[in-house]
Amino acid sequence: MKKIMIFVAAAVCALGLTACGKSDAEHTTYETQKITAAEQRAVGQILPCMGYFTDGTLENFEAQNGEIYWDEFTMDEVATAAEQFFGFSADGYGFYNAINSFKSAAESVGNMKKDPVTGTIVTGEVESYIDDRQIVVSVPVECENGSATAEIIFSNDMFMKLESASLTENYTIGQKMSKAGLNTLMGMGTVFIVLILISLLISLFGIIPKVQKAAADKKAAKNAASANEVGIDNAVNQIIANETAEDDTELVAVIAAAIAAYEGSGSADGYVVRSIRRRR
Repeated sequence: MKKIMIFVAAAVCALGLTACGKSDAEHTTYETQKITAAEQRAVGQILPCMGYFTDGTLENFEAQNGEIYWDEFTMDEVATAAEQFFGFSADGYGFYNAINSFKSAAESVGNMKKDPVTGTIVTGEVESYIDDRQIVVSVPVECENGSATAEIIFSNDMFMKLESASLTENYTIGQKMSKAGLNTLMGMGTVFIVLILISLLISLFGIIPKVQKAAADKKAAKNAASANEVGIDNAVNQIIANETAEDDTELVAVIAAAIAAYEGSGSADGYVVRSIRRRR
């Protein structure tokens, strides 16, 4: 078990080291040149290019260079257009997503500020690092409604293709605390709402048996009433049948006596009445 823990710790450390970029002292001359070129391209080409899509100057650019159908292009066509119109190599997906990221950020922080004299975008101190696959450049940018940070990633080769770019708003401590407070309230509110719903469901467990018992009692009372009605009907029918039988017996005796008197016999024992039919 101890050997396994040591192996896992070593693997985590190795992954942590591979995720970190090299220090300036570890960069070769060629890597230093690539980092410098990547920073220059990020500030001098990528940011101005993104500015076309956020500050409304794309229409003027298209008026001079021809309309560009970004939303209708395939990703290969987007990559070709980036190289043809803006002069740098880019991955189609990366460039298209970068445009959307800068547009989305501009809705909250506004357009990137430009120097009134030179017309270049106002930036802070650029930071960058290089690893086996990528060159990552981080550029602080001043915007109309605050500040933001542009992260621009190039491929780590002589072509330095743009792989992705994004613009993220820099929140103040007050804004961060406000967002954290709102997130906390939303989380706690959701928990309390769920607990209230659970409490209501639990309280219904005591009401449900009462409702079921009331329904059962109502059904039993209805069945009893129906049974009483059936018994009364049967009794009435029996009484009517008995009365009819008694009336028929008396009528048979009277008819037999009348026939015996008509025939002159003294007794009606020899007569059998099989049926009686009433005539109008």
